[in-house]
Amino acid sequence: MNKSEKIHNIWDNKALWMIVSLLLSFLIWAYISTTEDTSVERIFTGVPVVFQGADELRTSRGLIITDASADTVTVKVSGSRASIGNLHASDLTAVVDVSGISQVRDMTVSYTVRFPDSVNMSGVEVHSKTPETIEFSVVQENSKTVEVKGVFTGSVAEGFTVDPIVVEPASITFYGPASELNQIDSACVYIDRQNVSATIGPLSSDFVLLNANGETIRPPSVTSSQSSVTVTVPVLMNKELPLTVNLIEGSGATADNTVVEIEPKTIQVVGSTATLENVNQVVIGTVDLTDFAETTTLTFPIMLDNNIRSLSGTTEATVTVTVTGMETRKFIVTNITITGGMGELQTTQKEIIVRGTAEDLAAITEDKIRIVADLTEYAAATGTIEVPARVYVDGFEKAGAVGDYTVSVTLG
Repeated sequence: MNKSEKIHNIWDNKALWMIVSLLLSFLIWAYISTTEDTSVERIFTGVPVVFQGADELRTSRGLIITDASADTVTVKVSGSRASIGNLHASDLTAVVDVSGISQVRDMTVSYTVRFPDSVNMSGVEVHSKTPETIEFSVVQENSKTVEVKGVFTGSVAEGFTVDPIVVEPASITFYGPASELNQIDSACVYIDRQNVSATIGPLSSDFVLLNANGETIRPPSVTSSQSSVTVTVPVLMNKELPLTVNLIEGSGATADNTVVEIEPKTIQVVGSTATLENVNQVVIGTVDLTDFAETTTLTFPIMLDNNIRSLSGTTEATVTVTVTGMETRKFIVTNITITGGMGELQTTQKEIIVRGTAEDLAAITEDKIRIVADLTEYAAATGTIEVPARVYVDGFEKAGAVGDYTVSVTLG
């Protein structure tokens, strides 16, 4: 066997490699064992300061901690590598015990560095603390309830309007020192969405605190009854709707020979899309064309559906109705009768105004006009009363009396 073959056999020897592996494992274990027990020194920066007993101090005595001189500290620690080698600053706490405080005062107190329970404290030593003490004030806790405002900072799609934001709850109570609470004027929620065409929310949202100048503030010692609010941004459709009236035709007047003028002609409204998408006009009232001869002017309130609101704030409209192409003529009518009951007619003649075309009015005579009073609803009445009467112009469908008429009847 030559030298090359001997070397090759050595490299292929499994037993040899097992021995080498065991030897290396032992050496590594020995190194780790040695270094784990080695004392090291470490500096932890950003160790959080914790006030032990602060919750009890607040709930049982109404006192709170403010104006702490430091939120974190730096500590220099030594100990075995096994104990502190893998620690981070956030694993440690600088504990200030405030459980024994019973009155308002300014304090300067030393703190204790606390390690995790998993750390073997044998040999662990704190060499320095920076700062060595924490200054803070103990003050009486006060409360203040302020309004929560909602502000929409985005944009809406054409044809839509954003209504005032609804915030629940509408107010929040804050707790803290009076000096900080006095800075708070309101809480505000900002909602930023672009080109919206539908209601946003309800959704949970954070809020910010504002002073009287509208500037954002962050009082360090103030807490609140809740950390967020529920917000709804109503997004409504807006629409311009024409105003109109219903007409009761009669006495020769129809929609075809009547001119209706309404001021304002239209009204700008907002409402939910579901409500407005099928609404094309607003009917503000009814005009009976038999109530007047030629022209009448009436004022109607603009009554909207509960789910629709006027943007302009307009609450009423003026309606002028004019009957065109018709004339009027007065007649003295003596053909007066009663129906629907017994009574003694006191009215023997009545002046009636009849409206119609010039041709019809020329052809109408008094004997073509009759007045009828219906006593059906006056069965229990006694004495002389005025009873509404209806006027008939026989033989002329496009002519009729205008106005309201009564006759005097003695009943009982």
